[in-house]
Amino acid sequence: MSGPSQLYSAMKIHQRELELSGGRLHYAEAGSGSAIVLIHGGYGCWAHWAANIAPLAEQHRVLAVDLPGFGHSYDPGHCLTPEEQAAVVVEFLGRLGLNNVAVAGFSFGTLVATTLAVRHPALVHSITLVNPPGVGSRSPEALALPARMSALSKDKGKRAGVEGTLRELMLCNHALIDNALIDLLDDSIARTRYITRSLSQQSETLSLFRQVTQRAMVLIGARDPFHNNDLEGRRASIDATLGAETVRIVPDAAHWLQYDRPDYFNRTLLAFTGIASPDATKTRQGAHA
Repeated sequence: MSGPSQLYSAMKIHQRELELSGGRLHYAEAGSGSAIVLIHGGYGCWAHWAANIAPLAEQHRVLAVDLPGFGHSYDPGHCLTPEEQAAVVVEFLGRLGLNNVAVAGFSFGTLVATTLAVRHPALVHSITLVNPPGVGSRSPEALALPARMSALSKDKGKRAGVEGTLRELMLCNHALIDNALIDLLDDSIARTRYITRSLSQQSETLSLFRQVTQRAMVLIGARDPFHNNDLEGRRASIDATLGAETVRIVPDAAHWLQYDRPDYFNRTLLAFTGIASPDATKTRQGAHA
C-alpha cells in the first residue's frame, strides 16, 4: 500500500466543518448512498481510517469524524467521556439529517460507537468494533508498553517514539512504516489535547455490550499486544454478550487493524453493513431479554 500522502491525494475526499453547539467539528467525507460513520481511537483523528475511506466510499457515504479534543475539531475544555462524545455524534448526525447509519469504531472509538448504539438505537443499525478496550486483562508487557514508548520519545526524540509505537503496537506489516506515516501519526498526536487511556482501561465494556440490540461485529488483531495474551478468552466473553460468532480474530494484524489489513477490513465491513431485517433485529432483542 502506498504512503498516506499518496492515499490522501487519491481519495477524492472532502474536508468539512460543521458548527455544533460546542464548536466546529471537523470531519472527512466521501461517497454517496447509505452512511457509514467512522470513529477514531485515542491519539487519533479521521486519518485512522486513511486506508479505508476511499474503498468504503465506492458503495457508501463515508463520514470520518474528528472527535472534540482531537484532530482539527474544537477543544471542549475537558476530556469528554464516551457518553459525552456520543452525544456530540448524535448532534452531528442530526445536523446532517442522518439516521439508521452503520458505525465503526476503533479502540477508544469503540466505546463511543457502542454508547451511541445503546443510548440512541434508532440512529444506528449496526456497529463494527476494532480492538475494543476493557474486554479482558492485559499482559504485564502490554501494560508497560505506553511507559516504554514514552521513555523512548524522551531518550531519542518524539519521532523515534512514534516509530516504536507503530512497530510494537500498531502494525504487523512494518513495510507500511515510512516517513509519511510517521508524520501522519506525529501530527495526530500533536493535535490530541486529551488522553483517553484511563477511560479505556476503566471501561466496563462487556456490561455495555449487554445492552446492544443492533447487529455487531468485533474484529481483534491476533498480534495486538493489548489482546494477544488471551484471544480465545476474549472471543468467548464477547460472544457471550453480543451473540455467537460476533468476534473475528484477524491473523497478521496488530492494534491498527484497519491499516494493517485494509483489504480484509474493507471487504469484511462492506459485507457486514447491510441493514438488519426485522426478524434479525427481533432475534437480537430476544437474546438480551
